[in-house]
Amino acid sequence: MLYFCSRKWMYAISGLLLPDFEMALKEEKTNKPGDNLLEKLASTTEALISTEKQFKFLFDYSSDEIFLSDFEGHFIEINKRACESLGYAREELIVMKFTDIKTPKYRHLVAQNIKSLLEHGKLTYESEHLTKTGELLPVEMKSRIITYNNQKVIISVSRNIAKRKAMEQKMLSMMIETEQKERKRFAADLHDELGPILSTLKLYTDLLKKDEFKKISRAEVLKNVDELCNLSIRTAKEISARITPNILQDFGLACAIKEFTKFINESGAIKIHVKSEQYTIRTRNLLESVLYQATKELINNTIKHASAENITIELRSTDTQIVLYYRDDGIGFDVKKQLELSQGLGLNNIVNKVQTIKGNCDFLSNTGEGLMVVITVKLDKEDKEIGNN
Repeated sequence: MLYFCSRKWMYAISGLLLPDFEMALKEEKTNKPGDNLLEKLASTTEALISTEKQFKFLFDYSSDEIFLSDFEGHFIEINKRACESLGYAREELIVMKFTDIKTPKYRHLVAQNIKSLLEHGKLTYESEHLTKTGELLPVEMKSRIITYNNQKVIISVSRNIAKRKAMEQKMLSMMIETEQKERKRFAADLHDELGPILSTLKLYTDLLKKDEFKKISRAEVLKNVDELCNLSIRTAKEISARITPNILQDFGLACAIKEFTKFINESGAIKIHVKSEQYTIRTRNLLESVLYQATKELINNTIKHASAENITIELRSTDTQIVLYYRDDGIGFDVKKQLELSQGLGLNNIVNKVQTIKGNCDFLSNTGEGLMVVITVKLDKEDKEIGNN
């Protein structure tokens, strides 16, 4: 059964083939009736029927839900997919309106969205639908105003985004977990490194308060207090640098990677080549921080597991994206197998970090063939401050 059969609907959506009819009518006024006009009308009619069939097929068998409604949210037409997703027969759904299929969280926004549509002509937004059995479906709606049967109506395309929402929740959970681990590490660093220094400093200040200098002179106490103060300042700076390296904040990703790899190169165990001539990002933000952490993890994996002699890191940027290329000449590994492991090389950790900044991370490797990684991150408006480092 076809859910959409109105020829007027076809005219409203596409406006296709109407010029052909108009041209034929003009020729009818100026030319004598004859086979030529009849042939053109027959040809145009045949093309129109063919196009209508294509649109009917696309409408009824679209993988997305499609709704046609008036400006009060009452349904005028729905497609097959909408009925299947919501669990209603067409006869049940066609007499309903948008507020009937919305969750309480989004029901009151129907009128507000219609108002925005009237102002702007089109709108994209997230919502939630309720099926006949009460199941919640997170959806992305794309709506616009069209002309149908000589009146303005709303056509809305609804796409299920349950998988995307699940991934977003997973990413959020991982970000929270990572933040908690960082806080624990920070607390441990303060306790283990800065704590003993401050405790010792407290002992010397107590001696100054009591004015007791039986085993040590006042001058030595003041000297030790001064040294301990300097040591505590250096320790605090070191702990701070481990959280966010100063060089990353001050000079950016390219300089931070070069500084990090300089000490590894000096060890002679492996040679790391960094190319950044085509990287011109000035902005210091979360993108660079995540890419820096991902690069360090890749280098750590290569040193630990790859038996490589060389690593090449190349940074590039355009006004729309950042691309980081990472290569090593190590023993390689089965990428699919490693990605399926919850433990191991930590590839999933790198992937999840990159996904938090809406980036893509592709691995290419086989046993004995080394590793190639390409990380791509699209730049938003606030990230597009371009210049020379």
